[in-house]
Amino acid sequence: MNKETPRQASVSVTYQKAKKAGGTSKRPAAVMAEYNEGFSYTDPASGESDTVSITLTNIDLRWANKWMPKKGDKLTAKIIEKSWDKAGQKKSFYCGKFCLDDLSYTGPELTCTIGGVSVPEGNAFRSTGRSKTWKKATLKEVGAEIAKKYHLKLQYTGGTVKLGTIEQSNEADSSFLTKVCQDYGMAIKIYSGKIVIYDKGQFESRKPVATLKKADLQDWSYNTTLVGTYTGARIKYTSGKDDKEMTCVVGSGKRILNINEKVESLQEAQLKACAKVNAENEKAVTMSVTIMANNRIAAGSTVNIKGLYQLSGKYFVDKVTHNISPDGAYTMALELHKCQKRISKATVMKEYQGQKKAVASKGATAQPAAGEALAVGDKVIVNGPAYWGGNGGKANQCSNMTMYITQILGGGYKYQYGVAKRKGGTRYGWCGKESLKKA
Repeated sequence: MNKETPRQASVSVTYQKAKKAGGTSKRPAAVMAEYNEGFSYTDPASGESDTVSITLTNIDLRWANKWMPKKGDKLTAKIIEKSWDKAGQKKSFYCGKFCLDDLSYTGPELTCTIGGVSVPEGNAFRSTGRSKTWKKATLKEVGAEIAKKYHLKLQYTGGTVKLGTIEQSNEADSSFLTKVCQDYGMAIKIYSGKIVIYDKGQFESRKPVATLKKADLQDWSYNTTLVGTYTGARIKYTSGKDDKEMTCVVGSGKRILNINEKVESLQEAQLKACAKVNAENEKAVTMSVTIMANNRIAAGSTVNIKGLYQLSGKYFVDKVTHNISPDGAYTMALELHKCQKRISKATVMKEYQGQKKAVASKGATAQPAAGEALAVGDKVIVNGPAYWGGNGGKANQCSNMTMYITQILGGGYKYQYGVAKRKGGTRYGWCGKESLKKA
């Protein structure tokens, strides 16, 4: 770019007063520019809505009188770049639509600062408590139903996440959907009339959109810690309904996060354990940097940090704050975490059923029928009931069914032989010795 052509940046903000009887009142971009004393736009990757803040000169106090902002007012903002990447080139960056969320005044400068948030009109999405039971729904289905209620579009990127049964108990739709996404390892944000739900792991694996060298960093800080980071996680849950205990371990090593969460299946336990440990491990290596604006970089993208030796590497962009001063200086503050190998699979998945938790070690034997020794792995013919628990409970009636012994309990159990339809498969039930015969 020609060094004699200065870079210029400005913001175009349109302000729309809330509807009243008799029409609407609009402040066009040209009028807003006359009062603009500073602008910032914050773009978070997950868990928050986008926000804007504009500071307005208020010497004549009109922003505290006839023009005083009120809840329900709307703002639309875009950033205009001139000769930023190429002399004479003009580009615009659309920030989105926002509802007035915050208002403050300061003196003696008599300034007015307006804050806006990218959520639907009204307060229902964020503040009205609702109750509902969701059964056998997927995350995408829940997101789509909530989005439709507020006339939003759903943008979903990721695999199918089965939720089982979940309760929304007098909780606002915004906080409820955010919590469900976080519980199952998905990211969520509200942006420009859309609910965006995505798999952060998929986004971390994408190619970096930019490389930032040491000379590009106007200001920066780096932090690494082991506190609150883990090499794995363990989740255990016992169902009061059927006395079923599930244990799931993801990852390995000495720093294991113990999680107390209600789950309905080992698959759900695996998703929740991975989600929790990966979220905690994002704190392991973090950076905060300030750079000259580069609108290829957005929250949810990745960047390469180069030239800082062992501090260098691939980083995920957790938040971007765009700042434009009255003189047109345009910078971006980035909050980053270093991309690490994410834990995605279980190393241990166990399910016990019955009143006692103890399960015999592999190869243990109980007293078999006279003259017939049975061991784990044996192929058997099952005639009789296969109980849900080692001491009884609900049962499935079996008639000449070919199965395999998967576990043998100690003498304290009434039904000592765990059987499955295939060798090494999921246990079908527990049988007494009188129901089994070697095949």
